[in-house]
Amino acid sequence: MRGWMRPLILSALILGAAPFTAGSALAQNAGSQNGGKPAAGKEAAKEAPKTAAGSAIAQAPFAEQPFPLQDDGTYKEFIGAAAADLNRRCTKQENYGWAFKKDDDARRDQILESTLGGFRKAGWKLGEVRIRSIRDPGTTAYTAEKAKQQLLAIWTPMEDAAILLLCETESVQATKK
Repeated sequence: MRGWMRPLILSALILGAAPFTAGSALAQNAGSQNGGKPAAGKEAAKEAPKTAAGSAIAQAPFAEQPFPLQDDGTYKEFIGAAAADLNRRCTKQENYGWAFKKDDDARRDQILESTLGGFRKAGWKLGEVRIRSIRDPGTTAYTAEKAKQQLLAIWTPMEDAAILLLCETESVQATKK
């Protein structure tokens, strides 16, 4: 019965990027309405989308600064199911998104490589993993280990955006029957 939920979760994950890409388009439209000139003072602070310089969980910088994404529970459920497939449980979680021109594969790949490079420079050992609950062939999952800390990162590319879900994980204790 739960088999129908997995594709639904992935669809929700992709649809969850809509506010993020729409917000980017709105910010671009606001700039064009101003004659392409940046807004001044308090108005600029309201219009300019805030980006993240780095991941607080991984203590790693982003070369290409993403937008922090709000979660309505969809991202948490999706990455939680992926972590469970690895016998792990998410504790802290972060969600990021990047926008770029439609079908700009080179830019998308550059963002991924610079992000993974930032994690490596921060001392994380990364490994790509296959997770049975992730059915989209374009979505890639990575584990990252450093000292006694382990992260799960899920990279989901789209036509004009990409999402990175990141969580700190801990092992799931086996329950005795």
